[in-house]
Amino acid sequence: MISYDQKKICLRAIDHWGVEHQKRKAMEELGELLVELSKEQDGRTNADLIRGELADVIIMCEQLRLIYGGKETDAWIDRKLERLWGMMRLPERSRP
Repeated sequence: MISYDQKKICLRAIDHWGVEHQKRKAMEELGELLVELSKEQDGRTNADLIRGELADVIIMCEQLRLIYGGKETDAWIDRKLERLWGMMRLPERSRP
């Protein structure tokens, strides 16, 4: 989760560069993270480079969340996490 001030920066970026540009930027940042994760398999990167790319992706994901609707996205997150929990449940179906 990001802070209120961080959210304001994300909203300002969307306003400054526009929705379509930020969508393309999100794709670019996702690609850069994929590259670093792939390099990790061969030992050609380090955790700090991955953290940097991950930070970029999280920032862009927050912008996408704002573009597509925060409440609606949060509802999807809840459904997806519930599904994930269901896939990990023990036979007694107990939830933490």
